[in-house]
Amino acid sequence: MEGARWTRSGTQGRLWSVIEIRRILVPIDFSPSASAIMEWAAHLAKEHGSRLVLLHAYHLPVEFQQLEAAYLPPDFWANVKNEAAATLERYAEPLRAQGLQVECVVREGYPATVIEEEAARSGVDLIVIGTRGLSGLKHLLLGSVAERVVQRAPCPVLSVKHRG
Repeated sequence: MEGARWTRSGTQGRLWSVIEIRRILVPIDFSPSASAIMEWAAHLAKEHGSRLVLLHAYHLPVEFQQLEAAYLPPDFWANVKNEAAATLERYAEPLRAQGLQVECVVREGYPATVIEEEAARSGVDLIVIGTRGLSGLKHLLLGSVAERVVQRAPCPVLSVKHRG
């Protein structure tokens, strides 16, 4: 099994897998569930001595981009990216204060695609992502970024359900 070392447990004589998790990708959408996602990611990073890669993907829905009367100031995308980077750094500060290594990445694009691409580019071993657990019509209309990431990610994915 790639990436795993096998050790023998002394008490039961069973084999246990010790999985190396060197880099954890943590997509953050700045929603109320972000704190729960960060807790899980920080816990895992401490347990495994992992580096955290915080990622925020921003995009403008196609419907808005196609409006003829829509005016975007010339520095609109630069401002969006800078604000997202500053917000992501605020998420990183308490993690760094705990002694964790944190990298912040802000990219433009559809979130699920950006997450998949960043996971492949960064060579992460795990993705910790939030899910709201939408069902029925809401799920059909809005889709699920987490669901798509689980299906297409190049590594294991831990989905953290928001209890709120």
